[in-house]
Amino acid sequence: MIFNNAEQVIKDSIEKLKTINADARDKQKDMCVDYYQYANTKRYITQYFSGSLTTEIPLYTVNMTRRLIDKISLVYKNPPERGIEDERYTDITIDKNFTMKKVERIHNLLGTIALQVIWKDDKFVYVPRFMFEPIFDIDDRITPKGIIYPVSKTSDSIYQTQEDEYVYWDNEQHFKFDSKGNVIHINEDDLNPYGVLPFTFLQPNHQIDEFWNDGKGKDICNANRQIDVAMTMLQHHIRKAGGQYVIQGQVDTNNIELGLNKVVVIDDGQMQNLNPNVSIQSIVDGIKFQLQQVAINHHISFDFGLNGSKSGVALKIENVSLLEQREDDVEKFNRFEKELYKVEQVISLTENNLSLPDDFSINYSEIEFPDPERERDDWEWKFKHGLADKIDYLMHYDPDGLPTREDAEAYLAERRKSTTIVKEQGTNAENIFQATKKVEDKPKEKVEDEPR
Repeated sequence: MIFNNAEQVIKDSIEKLKTINADARDKQKDMCVDYYQYANTKRYITQYFSGSLTTEIPLYTVNMTRRLIDKISLVYKNPPERGIEDERYTDITIDKNFTMKKVERIHNLLGTIALQVIWKDDKFVYVPRFMFEPIFDIDDRITPKGIIYPVSKTSDSIYQTQEDEYVYWDNEQHFKFDSKGNVIHINEDDLNPYGVLPFTFLQPNHQIDEFWNDGKGKDICNANRQIDVAMTMLQHHIRKAGGQYVIQGQVDTNNIELGLNKVVVIDDGQMQNLNPNVSIQSIVDGIKFQLQQVAINHHISFDFGLNGSKSGVALKIENVSLLEQREDDVEKFNRFEKELYKVEQVISLTENNLSLPDDFSINYSEIEFPDPERERDDWEWKFKHGLADKIDYLMHYDPDGLPTREDAEAYLAERRKSTTIVKEQGTNAENIFQATKKVEDKPKEKVEDEPR
């Protein structure tokens, strides 16, 4: 128990949630999430353009953040294999691989996050939390002993009038409260039924002595915003490439109309075109430089597709730094999964009366770059030395459609049967191709020349 009573919890929590640091941190997270989801990112560059510029050209934004975050999230690119001697574990964690791929991307985007384990519909549900306030002991400011997070509500509806509510957890207590400090009881005694915190906290590799740590997404989102500004300016200069019309003299501007299909007539004045002489190519090169810089910062190599396709070996050499970073991430997620499994054990025993074994292991699949020639040589070598057959080949390339050898054998048998039918029809006299061939092979009758 972190606090002696609920009143102390609520008072301290509301003060934490209203701090300036928490507000700034949440705004940064909101921006990163918006850029990843590509949701109204124009609002983050509107302040840099004033006057009539926004009415002349639309603000130009690009969806760069999601692509880079997904590209550097390689740990769960392929589903890992978890070694647990209980087949029932697979049934109650059916959504785990899908959720963990999402958790890795959110973690790379935002940094410090919490993963909550919930028992629902006879299985585990995993909910990533990034808007929360950790509760610490006085002697340990790194490992949370409790957590507070806001209750999700529908914020897009104009009819939504829900009061802000928050959920509190520690090893012993569990309840909700609103922004006014009123306690909302979840159970009779506000007790945590598990006796442990049903959360596991995930930290970036660069954590030193602070609990809150930014993710890789902060750098990427800021670069994305800079590129949005540059791209908007590029569109402005492209439009202004034709020059700026200037009229000297006293003229009625209401009667002046400019256009490609309009003739300008000026009675008392002189009109000329001023060319800005802006190098559009220099702006494009500057944008490319910014893209390359943020890519290099995160061990990503690309050349804008100028060098064509590359072999798997060449791609692996180019991305060796990214693969080394993945090895560090694999070690981190290996420890994270083991901590997560301990929470699952407690919740499974409490909610389902299922005691999961203590032994747990996880094996992450290696990343393979596409190399058709090498892959073909590997399969030919396996076929030659009796290490694989057609069944293994089919199961490798279609694990979902052919999960077992029996399925693959049935597929092959059907193919053989189909091939035999086609051959039989090919030798049938009634076959249209045979009939056509006979007509073509039939000797043509000699036609005598008519007398002239």
